[in-house]
Amino acid sequence: MPSWNDEETSSEEECEAVSMDMGLMEEPDTTVEPLLCGQLELAHPKCILHQLRPIKRVAFEGPVTGRRFYGCPVQENGVNCGVTEWVDGPWPTVLQRCLCKLWEMFHEQNFGRVHDKEKFEQELARLKSEHERELAKLRTENDKLCIEYTKLVDDVSKMFDWQDGRVDKKQVEEEELEKKKKELEEKAMLEVQIEKLKLAKEQRCILQSQADIIKNTRKAMKDVEVDRDVLKKEKAKLELVVAELLNEGYGSKEKLEQIKVILES
Repeated sequence: MPSWNDEETSSEEECEAVSMDMGLMEEPDTTVEPLLCGQLELAHPKCILHQLRPIKRVAFEGPVTGRRFYGCPVQENGVNCGVTEWVDGPWPTVLQRCLCKLWEMFHEQNFGRVHDKEKFEQELARLKSEHERELAKLRTENDKLCIEYTKLVDDVSKMFDWQDGRVDKKQVEEEELEKKKKELEEKAMLEVQIEKLKLAKEQRCILQSQADIIKNTRKAMKDVEVDRDVLKKEKAKLELVVAELLNEGYGSKEKLEQIKVILES
């Protein structure tokens, strides 16, 4: 029988592996065993479908529990082609029966736990439903009692008020007078605020008018300055023409002199 230790494995020992059972081609459930795991490093055997080096595994299912075998390495996102080769031969019949009995007892016990759990959950749901119904009933009765108690307290209060004459008309009149006083004060304050708003609006209008007057005055002054500059330029041109005429001796010299004096003044 071959060893799982790769350093001590020999080709002769690997050849002693028992051929796989023809009835157990499908790979059984396995258990994790750190000392008996990993991929086979020999070139042979290979898995039937993928021709890959198999993985060393230990079966954990039914009568093959504990048997070592080489299994297909494809586990996820692919087709697992099952057992490549069994390392251990079939267990003795007595041992297989014992294993089957143990697994049967395990499944029966597990089924019993599941059944008990379902019964417990059903019973718990029933008790919870009954508890919720009782709680709703108690809440309804409590609400009715609260309403009746409130009515009773109101009736008793009215009876004592009627007996002791606690309803004071003067106090009611004072409260109404105080209420009217507050309303008048609020109305007066509102009128004062309205008057302040009107005055503020008038002030804004006056300021706007003053600003418009100042703006128009500045514009008129600017226009006057422009006209003055134009007249200065025309005066300069005219003085230049008179000077040229005087130099050339055209026209009446006395009249030109008078025009020159007027321009200079």
